[in-house]
Amino acid sequence: MSQSEHPHDPFGGRPAAEPAPGSSPIPPPSAAGPQPQGGQQPFAGQQQYANQQQHAGQQPYGGAQQPGADGPHPSSAPLPPGFKGLYEGPLSGQGVSASDSRMWAMFAQLSAVIGYVVGAGFLGWLGPLIIFLMYKDRDRYVRYNAAESLNAAIATVIAEIALLIVISILAVVTFGIGSLLYPLVWVPAVLHVIFAIIGAVKANQGVWWNYPLNIRLVK
Repeated sequence: MSQSEHPHDPFGGRPAAEPAPGSSPIPPPSAAGPQPQGGQQPFAGQQQYANQQQHAGQQPYGGAQQPGADGPHPSSAPLPPGFKGLYEGPLSGQGVSASDSRMWAMFAQLSAVIGYVVGAGFLGWLGPLIIFLMYKDRDRYVRYNAAESLNAAIATVIAEIALLIVISILAVVTFGIGSLLYPLVWVPAVLHVIFAIIGAVKANQGVWWNYPLNIRLVK
């Protein structure tokens, strides 16, 4: 039995089909052009570059970050002479972009104003404390603004309690006349609101700014 007559190989022994006249043979895979090497997909380099651009300005330790699409990071802005309250230790969290840094620093300032409105002048510390705990290990600029507003809120509470005690004593000694001074209890909160609004504007601009008056227990 010849190879062409093998019952299990119907094509055995038959000559390969000749290409039709005027047609060109199919080129081998090597002739189709350069193929990706090492399993790398086409345009992988472009995708990697796009990912780098997307995360531009983010550093794993929250230090001075490179300019991205949203501008230079506030942490790289120069400090004014005599600046106080900056935390200079290492940061271990994932950094944030320049726009997020300015936004959360602004919220850290404005949250004190909201706290005073909602909490009848005594909760200006709550918002800055929450943002401070969220970003203290992620971004130096947000950390500073939250700490500055939190310190001012602590100073406000201390000043309000002290004024309340002093005015109450005066009210007793003066047979009630000193009670006319009770509105002064809200002066520290009003000052903090003014400073916080200015601080929010400065934070949105990416500018380092100290409160004119503050105690800095938290950095």
